[in-house]
Amino acid sequence: MIVPAYNEAATLETVVRRLREVPLRVEIIVVDAASTDQTGNILDRLTREGLLHHVIRHETNRGTGAALRSGIAGPTGT
Repeated sequence: MIVPAYNEAATLETVVRRLREVPLRVEIIVVDAASTDQTGNILDRLTREGLLHHVIRHETNRGTGAALRSGIAGPTGT
């Protein structure tokens, strides 16, 4: 599952925890589209907690489509 994120500090953790509750085995990849809030810190913490499989970070915000393409090209198989 690919989750594009831009300045989602207020909702990101809730979304990830809800995705983890889905009774399917899915790989969660979050693409941080150059967030300027605390999104990056939250992603780091969620990764340490084992809730995320992979985080991809964009240097600049290139939009949702670019985030999805990066997530699709990212690692899979976990």
